[in-house]
Amino acid sequence: MEENGETLDLYIRKMEDQELKGLLLKLKNELRKQDASWDGVRTILGALYSKDSRVFSEVVPLIIK
Repeated sequence: MEENGETLDLYIRKMEDQELKGLLLKLKNELRKQDASWDGVRTILGALYSKDSRVFSEVVPLIIK
């Protein structure tokens, strides 16, 4: 996960939209929790999809590799 986390980190750093960046940081933090719950991840992904489906489509492959 560390290599994928770095890739997600780079994506987040490039993000200029502060609202999207906040959602991505929440997602990254939720995924890194020892006891990460699917409900928490799903909620954040849903918010991300609603805000910008293009970003959602770019981020999902980064987190499922």
